[in-house]
Amino acid sequence: MSDAVKVTRDGDVALIELNEPASRNAFSQDIRDGLRDAAAALTGDATLRAVVLTGTGGVFSAGGDLKAMLRRHKSGEEYSHDTAKARMEALHDWFKQFCALPVPVIAAVDGPAYGAGFGLAMCADIVIASERAEFGASFAKVGAVPDCNLMWSLPRIIGLQKARELFYTARVVGATEAQALGICMEVLPPDAVLPRALEIAGMMQETSQLAFSLTKELTGRALQSDAETMLKLEAEAQAQCLTSEYHINAIGRFTEKKPPKFNFS
Repeated sequence: MSDAVKVTRDGDVALIELNEPASRNAFSQDIRDGLRDAAAALTGDATLRAVVLTGTGGVFSAGGDLKAMLRRHKSGEEYSHDTAKARMEALHDWFKQFCALPVPVIAAVDGPAYGAGFGLAMCADIVIASERAEFGASFAKVGAVPDCNLMWSLPRIIGLQKARELFYTARVVGATEAQALGICMEVLPPDAVLPRALEIAGMMQETSQLAFSLTKELTGRALQSDAETMLKLEAEAQAQCLTSEYHINAIGRFTEKKPPKFNFS
C-alpha cells in the first residue's frame, strides 16, 4: 500500500486517508496507486461494514496533478490521445470498485474538494463537510471535461441545470451552499468532521449487509430504470431479505420488545 494513501481499520470500519498534504492531496501517481490498492483490498472483504474516506492537512483533494501534467508536456514525453485515454481508463478501473463497494461509504470533506477530488467525494453515500469545505468542478479552467464520474453523479444529486452551471462556470461552492444543494448532508467545525463520519460508520456496522448492499445497488439504478423494472427488482431483493437470518432475528427482537440491533440516531 502506498504511503500516499493511509488505510487503517477499526474493527469492521476502514479509514482511507489521502496523505500528501504538501501537494494538497492532488491525484499524483502515488495517490492513484494507493487508491487502486485500497479499492482492490476492500473489494470482496467479507468483514468490511463501512468505509470512511478523507484527506489530511485540511484538504480533501485538489484534484488532478496539474504540475505532473505540465512536466510531461514540457519534457517532450509522448502524450497521445491513446495515452491520455488509457490513463483515464486505469483510473476508472479502481474508481468503479469504490462506487460498487456494497457497504456505506462516508466522505469526510475538510477543505477543498476540487476537480477529481470533487468526483471522489461524490462517490460516497454520505458526505460530511467542514465549515471550510469547498467543492469545485474546476475542469473548464484548464479546458477539460468533468471526470471521476461527476457527469453522472452530480446531475443526480443536484439536478441537471445546476450541475451544468457548476461545470460551465467552474465556480467554487462553499459548505453552506453545498449543504443547501444536497452535495453534503451536514456541515460541522473542522475538528468534528472526521469523528462524525466515524460515528456514522460505527452505527452502520449493525445494519443487514444484504439489505444495505441491495438498497445501494437498486437505488443506483433507479434513475435510469422504469417503475415496472424497479418493482421487479424490489420484489427479488425483498424476497432475499425477508428470508435472511438478520431479518428473522430482527423481527424476533421486535416481538420480544428488545431494542433493535440497528438504530441510527
